[in-house]
Amino acid sequence: MLDEFGFLAGAKGISEGVRNGKEAGKIIGSSIEDVQKEAVDVAQKRAQERRRALREAEFKKQTALIKALESWKEKKQISDKEANLKIDFVKKYGAKEWEAVLKIKLDIENIERKANEDFQHDLKDIRRVQLMCFALAAIIAYYLTWGYK
Repeated sequence: MLDEFGFLAGAKGISEGVRNGKEAGKIIGSSIEDVQKEAVDVAQKRAQERRRALREAEFKKQTALIKALESWKEKKQISDKEANLKIDFVKKYGAKEWEAVLKIKLDIENIERKANEDFQHDLKDIRRVQLMCFALAAIIAYYLTWGYK
């Protein structure tokens, strides 16, 4: 008599629906757990990257200080040598000759500065020519590919 009204089929349908819901819930739960594990992994990787970046920054800071000290020592040695040279040169040849040496030094520095300026100017010209060549090549490639329209 229960079968006349479809109660048995309805009960089976409900039980299958509940079973399917449980399975879907398990699948969704495992997906959520996987996403949470991936999120934890990403957070751990980011934390490691931050720690590494901090260590690198600290290392760079330390090496920068060491480089600065070495540079200061070199400059100090050079200035001490120049002072000793000046004293010895002035004793041997006189102050007027020392002024001539300083003028020669200034001339050499000016020549080097001028050579560097000329090099930078030439480099700028070369870059401009390269840019023009690239632009011309792009235009030619465009017309070869699509032609006049």
